[in-house]
Amino acid sequence: MTTTTALPTGRQFRIYSAEGGRLVTATITEIGGTIRSLTVDGEPLIEEFPEHGLPKHCEGEILIPWPNRVRDGRWEHNGDVFQLAVNEPERGNAIHGLVKDQPHRVVRQAADELTLHVRILPSRGYPFSLVVETTYAVSVKGLTVIHTLTNLSAHPAPAAIGAHPYIRVGETPTEEVSLTVAAASYVMVDDRLNPIGSGPVSGTSFDLSAGPKVGWLELDTAFFDLAASPDGTYRHTLEAPNGDSVEVWGDGNYRYAQVYTTNQYPAGGHRTAVAVEPMTALPDAFNSGAGLRWLEPGETWRSSWGIAHRFARKPGTKDRGDNQS
Repeated sequence: MTTTTALPTGRQFRIYSAEGGRLVTATITEIGGTIRSLTVDGEPLIEEFPEHGLPKHCEGEILIPWPNRVRDGRWEHNGDVFQLAVNEPERGNAIHGLVKDQPHRVVRQAADELTLHVRILPSRGYPFSLVVETTYAVSVKGLTVIHTLTNLSAHPAPAAIGAHPYIRVGETPTEEVSLTVAAASYVMVDDRLNPIGSGPVSGTSFDLSAGPKVGWLELDTAFFDLAASPDGTYRHTLEAPNGDSVEVWGDGNYRYAQVYTTNQYPAGGHRTAVAVEPMTALPDAFNSGAGLRWLEPGETWRSSWGIAHRFARKPGTKDRGDNQS
């Protein structure tokens, strides 16, 4: 009798685009709708975790209905107090939403596109019902992610969206990559990484407008007052010394960004890694309201973000273009 052992993140959905002499591939997981890998011609655009492993550093996770942290997991609205599960026990916070550990159902799948569905059911900490559909599409430019949230509750529901990719520029060591985030302000935090104020980045080590090397940075910081591109998107760029670059972008909903750097990636390791996280709200938005969106009963909210590459050269192809699920 043959038995099949389920993978920790469930089924693995591989999508690809082969056009213009480029092969772009992505792997999305059933559990969490997590982006496990993203490559162009076999070179990585994100840090990936093993197929038989878990995202121990939140790699590629989707953060809905809130990104980042809710202080003590506690929030209030109209005199009611709600208690979310504290899933960052070392700091006593609720972190990264409710879908990252949930199984997702396939709605549509094609060679270059995948749509997954998950429903958030009412709970003591979040007494609302949301349907979340996420479409992942690859093209010669990279990956586009579209989130569609619909409130099935009888009352308005608070919602925010974020994502947690660790960005790579191919095989270039991350400490050598320059990071540019065009932000005027940053969020000050306490020792539990909860907001306690804000300030201008000008004249501080939080000013990323000139593209400092990632290896110089020590950040777990939210940024706001972002400068929009002419097309209304917000774009954060990582550039290698050879001119290759990767861009994290978000539409007009993504007015905030979190940057996290570590020199101990993976856990206990010694590599440098950087997460560039597009967000529609600031940390602890359930309490502050900063960027939080309230969806009316039956209302649908659509947003998009993505990861784009600009490689000056064409690396050797390392992948095959067969679709697996």
